[in-house]
Amino acid sequence: MTKLVLASCTADLYLYVDHLPTSAQDVKVISRQMVLGGCGYHVSKACPDSILVCPIGTGMYAQFVKEKLLSEEIETITPMVSQKNGVCICLIEPNGQRTFLSSHGAEYFYTPQMLVDLPQADWIYISGIDLEEKQNQCLIDYCAKTSSKIFFAPGPRISAIPSVLKQMLDLKPVLHMNKEECEAWCQCSFQEGMVSLSEKTQKPVIVTDASRGSYAYDGKKLYHEVEEAVVTKNATGAGDTHAASCLDSLSQKMPFDEMLRRANRASIQKITQGKEEL
Repeated sequence: MTKLVLASCTADLYLYVDHLPTSAQDVKVISRQMVLGGCGYHVSKACPDSILVCPIGTGMYAQFVKEKLLSEEIETITPMVSQKNGVCICLIEPNGQRTFLSSHGAEYFYTPQMLVDLPQADWIYISGIDLEEKQNQCLIDYCAKTSSKIFFAPGPRISAIPSVLKQMLDLKPVLHMNKEECEAWCQCSFQEGMVSLSEKTQKPVIVTDASRGSYAYDGKKLYHEVEEAVVTKNATGAGDTHAASCLDSLSQKMPFDEMLRRANRASIQKITQGKEEL
């Protein structure tokens, strides 16, 4: 089944540090690395039969994205825009946790014209971070007109997109988020939040909880699967990879417990990659 991934592909600058700096502090970078990133890239990379739809602009970061995408086995549709691409600076701590400093550019600039001739898909993936940009209302409008099933990952900046969340719920999407995002959105425990959101969408809700595994609620039953603990080297893209695996499993109508186990394993593989393996 074909999936359209309407989400950004970015240039990510990884800076490996001993600790995060405090205000006015000088911290030495242990090592640095430039890689492809962004929700759209990570999802497309981990989800077979997907097409990444992401604008590309101008400048050094756009050139980096263009060149790197050519070496990836990812089907892409990359409309060109005149503004410069941005960059995402990722501070990576020794425990693998990451902190993002994002400068949005052309990769977040969708227009209605870009969406006119897209191929018909069985599923559409869309992320909340892309919907923060006002011009990307066109993505919601496109989803509202299509017959495709919607898979929505609201992301960490729930408080920045209240009107977007309401519009997306009206589209009855499958939802994927982490525990903290679910509780911030619903203002209750994530288990209660999953039930509440599923009642609104009549679709499954999937929640990840770091080393404590992941959950899925299908409107009747709460599923929970945990894998063995591992040492995290870099958590960047773990949630996107988990979401991508879930999307692929749903497209194949896999049982929910199998879907979660499969997604957990994919996420673990992602977070245990060191910089030498990227």
